[in-house]
Amino acid sequence: MPAFGQSGNDEAALVGDWRGESVCQARDSACQDEDSLYHVDKLAGKPHWFSLRADKIVQGKPVTMGTVDCLHDAGKNTLTCEFARGVFQFAVTGNKMQGTMTLPDKTVWRKISLTRVEP
Repeated sequence: MPAFGQSGNDEAALVGDWRGESVCQARDSACQDEDSLYHVDKLAGKPHWFSLRADKIVQGKPVTMGTVDCLHDAGKNTLTCEFARGVFQFAVTGNKMQGTMTLPDKTVWRKISLTRVEP
């Protein structure tokens, strides 16, 4: 599979599994650093929309934290996922996704670094 930004159909390169770390930025909170596995799928019938299922890895096994819908902006190479508890915002370059989870009050809760998992 070509890396994001290296093919004529960049959105197809978003689909798949992305693994990395989710590091807490709110140190005086219940937030915990996590080994993360995110699953990205295209939403049928909704151009530029994807579903993102976020798992944390606990004792070597994925535990699903939730699923959100995300909008891809091809011009900015970003993936934005708004949900009740905040916003995920990712910049996508090649086989990397770098981003944040921000709370509704604009507090940066997590910094997230993911690498595409090759099938």
